[in-house]
Amino acid sequence: MFSDVIGHDEVIKNLRNVIISERIANGYIFSGPDEVGKELMAISFAKTINCKEMEGDFCDKCVSCRRINDGNHTDVRLIIPEGAKLKIEQMRFLKKQSSYKSLESSHKIYIIRDADRMTLEAANSMLKTLEEPSGVVLFILLTTVYNALLPTIRSRCQLVRFSLVPQATIENDLMNRGIIESKARWLAIKSQGKPGKALKLAKDDKANPDEDLPLILSVITQRDKGHLLEVFKRVEEINKTEDSIENILSWYRDLLLVKNGCNGNILTHDDEFPRLQEIAKSYSVIELENLIKMLLNMENLIKRNINPVLAMEVMMFNKYGSLSTRL
Repeated sequence: MFSDVIGHDEVIKNLRNVIISERIANGYIFSGPDEVGKELMAISFAKTINCKEMEGDFCDKCVSCRRINDGNHTDVRLIIPEGAKLKIEQMRFLKKQSSYKSLESSHKIYIIRDADRMTLEAANSMLKTLEEPSGVVLFILLTTVYNALLPTIRSRCQLVRFSLVPQATIENDLMNRGIIESKARWLAIKSQGKPGKALKLAKDDKANPDEDLPLILSVITQRDKGHLLEVFKRVEEINKTEDSIENILSWYRDLLLVKNGCNGNILTHDDEFPRLQEIAKSYSVIELENLIKMLLNMENLIKRNINPVLAMEVMMFNKYGSLSTRL
């Protein structure tokens, strides 16, 4: 049911209204950050449209809902990139399939993940399909970069914006799912407004990654050079957590806020306010600002597919003045 989606109440309300009023468009663009719930919302939308038992929501029990859940519904397809790109062959296949009549539902629905990764040829093929829809067909394009889509594609689809979800909303939903309050709060903080990330972390039984934080802080700030090699050994394991750099950045941002006299209410890690106050005494504002810049540089290196260990080594050598070039 739509209640499975964390947050996005206004989006749910609007999508329900278009279903009930039978004003479903041929094309939608669900745009917003990764892991905020765009794909789950698209699947929920598809199930609601084709549900055999409910109106304005889905039962998750009828044949249609179960087949969508299993990924074998003949009229509901998820299209994902082949490798790094969505290719022309995939869009041609989609156009051909969409021209057939639906077999077991009112709508044929195609959900296209990472739509901004279409090649130019694929995008032009997609545009032709949108311009000449066959029968009752619906396309839902998922993207984190709305402006990366062709303007002509954007003009033929209705935009549905997804924003980060408030921490309290994520925390409350996790507790409703049976997660204890302390863990739900920790997960909500770490998710940084992304429900998908919170649910993913909830399934991870590994120790709290913040256990490595004192070691990383001390090394990056040259306060404990003796453990430098130990940090390098841990970096690759730490970076298996997708938000590792963001996590470290969140601590440095909090330290900078504390250093500037802010109270604990506006901190990401407000429960660690006394600890942050103590650590902040060892830093200058300029040093904290430089450390944040370095971590942002490291994050950019990793996004460019540079090995995380190498990125950390480059940052460390740069910090210690061992390299003449700058990141």
